[in-house]
Amino acid sequence: MYHIQHVDSFTAWSKLVSTAFVPLHSEPVRSGHFSASLGINMLGDIGLMKVNAKPHAVVRTDGLAAAGDGRYFKVSLQMHGHGLLVQDGREVVLAPGELAIYDTQRPYTLSFDKDATILVVMIPHDKFRLSHEQVNQITAMRLDSGHPLTGTVTPMLQHLGANLELWDEHGGAALARNATDLLATVLGGALGTATGMNHREGQRERILDYLEAHLADPALNPRSVAQAHFISVRSLHALFADQPESVAAIIRRRRLETAADLLRDPLLAGVPIQLIGTRVGMPDGASFTRAFSGHFGLSPSRYRSVAA
Repeated sequence: MYHIQHVDSFTAWSKLVSTAFVPLHSEPVRSGHFSASLGINMLGDIGLMKVNAKPHAVVRTDGLAAAGDGRYFKVSLQMHGHGLLVQDGREVVLAPGELAIYDTQRPYTLSFDKDATILVVMIPHDKFRLSHEQVNQITAMRLDSGHPLTGTVTPMLQHLGANLELWDEHGGAALARNATDLLATVLGGALGTATGMNHREGQRERILDYLEAHLADPALNPRSVAQAHFISVRSLHALFADQPESVAAIIRRRRLETAADLLRDPLLAGVPIQLIGTRVGMPDGASFTRAFSGHFGLSPSRYRSVAA
């Protein structure tokens, strides 16, 4: 649901950003009157926030980060003015059209010395395809609009930000998921360039991309994945042995998460539950319902009604 708030004091702004994002310490950059606005649209689990504000800074201090609340990756797209992002010993000045990622679980500073407009995409850690370790290597690194990879996602984010109030009625949840997947692809490419991604990491990324592209196939399983990548099932399991989840667990989780996204989509409110299961590679209605209920604690039909 889209809503926008306007404030005319720095005290009010400090309270607003700590409530809307994660707890933050706010600092004025200049004396005098302060005003700002914050437009918010939560599209499923992904938040889109458009900030228009006078000069200021926000700091996720060591103490606030250590509290553990707010497990998000945040991607900032500079739309107007300039912003300075600092995290993990790196700092970058963002000009219009440039974006960068940062992690709310570790300290960071974001400051603006003049009026600025930014679009922030808030992505829960467990909804992003890149791991914490991968993201940590590219926080506070500029992805400029002229880069071939960035050029694919920046126009999409700009369009999302320019029409923030419209997405409740026009399939915004699906578009936000697509934007998040595209961001992961772009940042994964930047990761490979910046860190020289090793062979194992690169192979895992290709397999994860394959899983996302083939979730709707009921035959998707570790054996079919291994065959598609010309490796043995044993080698596939070894490739993911040091990861939080096995390939089978990833397939199951992503199918159920994708089904939940589809059930929340108002444009699909009339689609039968069994067809939702079929769309995520789980065509047996009873099995889909049991798996979904076990994962989310609600049946698919109840989940849909609560989301509505």
